[in-house]
Amino acid sequence: MAKTASLTAGLVAKKGSAVPAPLVDAATPEVVSPSPGKKAADYYKALTVKLDRERYEALKSAGVRLDKKSQEIFVEALDLWLKAQSNSA
Repeated sequence: MAKTASLTAGLVAKKGSAVPAPLVDAATPEVVSPSPGKKAADYYKALTVKLDRERYEALKSAGVRLDKKSQEIFVEALDLWLKAQSNSA
């Protein structure tokens, strides 16, 4: 189990002496270079999917059976569906 950080006197400001963090200039955004091994294609956007109980349980069972996360199953299924749509157009 991870050890929790300790709060020492140096980390806690006395009442009334705390100051806001410096503002970052929006005109010059900070450029974060990807970590080694990461590609620009590692971008993701969160999406919520609502499933009825039957589909949810089927998805979870498939995940256990295939040793895959729900996310991986969804992405694979979406890729197949998008490919089918582009072929039918």
